[in-house]
Amino acid sequence: MREKFLIAILVVAAAMTELFPGVNAQDAATKAQQLINQARAALGGDKLKSLRSLSATGNYRRTFGQMEMSGEVNYDLLLPDKMMKTEVMSPMPSLEITRIETINGEEVWEDQQQHGGGGGMVIIRRGPGGANADPKQAQAALQQGVRSDFARLLIGWLLTTPSSFPVEYSYAGEAESPDGKADALDVKGPGGFAARLFLDQKTHRPLMLTYNGKKPRVITQTMTGPPRNREDAEKRVKEMETEAAKQPDVEYRINLDDYRDVNGISFPHKLTRSIENEVNEELEITKVKINPQIKPEKFVKK
Repeated sequence: MREKFLIAILVVAAAMTELFPGVNAQDAATKAQQLINQARAALGGDKLKSLRSLSATGNYRRTFGQMEMSGEVNYDLLLPDKMMKTEVMSPMPSLEITRIETINGEEVWEDQQQHGGGGGMVIIRRGPGGANADPKQAQAALQQGVRSDFARLLIGWLLTTPSSFPVEYSYAGEAESPDGKADALDVKGPGGFAARLFLDQKTHRPLMLTYNGKKPRVITQTMTGPPRNREDAEKRVKEMETEAAKQPDVEYRINLDDYRDVNGISFPHKLTRSIENEVNEELEITKVKINPQIKPEKFVKK
C-alpha cells in the first residue's frame, strides 16, 4: 500500500505546473518554512537542535544494469560543515575496495583504496568525465555531485544541509493519493541544485525526495598487464563516460521509511532510491549514534 501511495503522489506531483493560485513567491517561502519547522519538531524538536555529530552504519545493495553490488557503508557527520561517507564493496572475489567521499567546509575530496585482486587494478568512477572533458570543469562537476548527494541525504535525514551548501525552500502544493496526503516543497541550492521534498501530512516527517539527473555513470574497469593495456583501458573508460554524458536526464526518487527513535530523534532506517521507477539502491541502517566524539581531523585529507 505504501508503494502505491508514493507512486500516486508522484503522479500528482508531476502534474503540478504552478505553486498554487493567488500565492506569491514570498508567501510560498513562508509556508515552506512553517512546514519545515513543523517537520523538524516531528523529528525531535529540541533534541534535533542539540545535534552536533552523528554516525550511521548500514548495509546497501545496488544494481547497475545486470550487475549487482552490496557492501557496508558508514556516514560520519560533524555539524555544521563536515561529512564523510566510507563505503566498502567487493566487486569480485578476493577483492575489497574502500571508497571515501568527504566534505570538509569548502573542500571536497575522494579517496579509493584496494585490497587484494591478484595484482590487478579496478577503476571505479562516478560523476562527470569524458575523453574531451576539461579537467578543471570535470573536477568542479564531480565536487558538485558529491555536495548534492550529501545535501539530499541530510535533507531527508535531518532537514538540514552543510553550512557550505545553503538551500531555500518554497511551497509547491499538495500531493494526494487514496492513502493520504503530502506537502510538496521545492528545494534550490548552489550550482543549480534542485529537488522536491514530500512531507507526510499525518506524521510531518520526510516521506520522499525527487530530483532529475543523469543515470549512474559508475564504470568498473579491471586493468592488468603492461602499461600499454592500462592506457587502452583508461581510454575506453573515458569513451564510455562521454557516451553516458550525452544521455538525457531521468527522474530519481528517494523514499524514506522505517523511522525509529534514537535518543529522542526520529531517524529513518530504510532508504530506497529508484531511477525511472526502478529500484537501484536499498540502504538499511543498522546502527545510529547521536553526538559521538568525532574529531575535525578525521575530515582532513591525508
